[in-house]
Amino acid sequence: MPALLVPVTFQTKMKNQLLTTQKFKIATGLLLSSLYLSSCTKTEIQPYEPESMARISSFKIVNTSKEVIGAIDNDAKTITVTLPEGLYMSSLEPEIKVATGATLKQGSDTLITNMVDYFSKGRTIQYPVTATDGSTATYTLIVKSDQPSLNLQEVSSNSNEPVVYDQSYWYTSNDIYIYNNFASYPYIATYESDLELVRASLVDKDGKEYPFNIAVTGTPPSIEKSYMHLVLNDIKGRVTGSGSSLTYNKVPAAGDYYVKLRYYSREETLKNPIRIIYNN
Repeated sequence: MPALLVPVTFQTKMKNQLLTTQKFKIATGLLLSSLYLSSCTKTEIQPYEPESMARISSFKIVNTSKEVIGAIDNDAKTITVTLPEGLYMSSLEPEIKVATGATLKQGSDTLITNMVDYFSKGRTIQYPVTATDGSTATYTLIVKSDQPSLNLQEVSSNSNEPVVYDQSYWYTSNDIYIYNNFASYPYIATYESDLELVRASLVDKDGKEYPFNIAVTGTPPSIEKSYMHLVLNDIKGRVTGSGSSLTYNKVPAAGDYYVKLRYYSREETLKNPIRIIYNN
């Protein structure tokens, strides 16, 4: 009888070992699965945000025969207007449309004037918008121009040997011609346009400017090569009074000066100076 108990006990032990092994495999599998799942990145669903009603839907310049349409960035709240090459507008008249339910601040769509001043000094132009859903936005206008660089030739070929202009006598007409490296630059080249679009000055070593009353442009075919023309007696402050009390002053004082020129959106200062002297 005792001999019969041996196989029963062995079988029971084998079953127990098999059960233990299976439980271990299941537990290990569950542990690995939980580790894998916990390492996965969860995808979060963002709630839908409806588009603000306070939006500018279109912007264009209407006081020109050319198509000038503003590029609107509703995220950055900017409107970028790019004027094509050869278009020199002294003022911009915008036509602005807003989204349904939105209102543009009254008076903000007025004429934009003195564009040469805008390009030379900078100016913030903004368009506030409010909407019936309570949203608000303020768009900033950025105006650019595809006008080519002036690319001017130097008057003095050597920085250490400036061209000398003697301003001792009132009757001496010292003319300075600054030529473009391009034979034909797109100047309008009329007296009226030069008054409006051209700025010129002499700049001393400390950065002080002496502006000219006027600078004149020329371009082919009436001349061989495009240029800007300055007359030193046309510097502001050089001549004062009128008639018998007309006085020629030593303005600017004797010294070296850099020629600074602007035509509409483009500005350039010559690298080599000129020299002004007085012998009286």
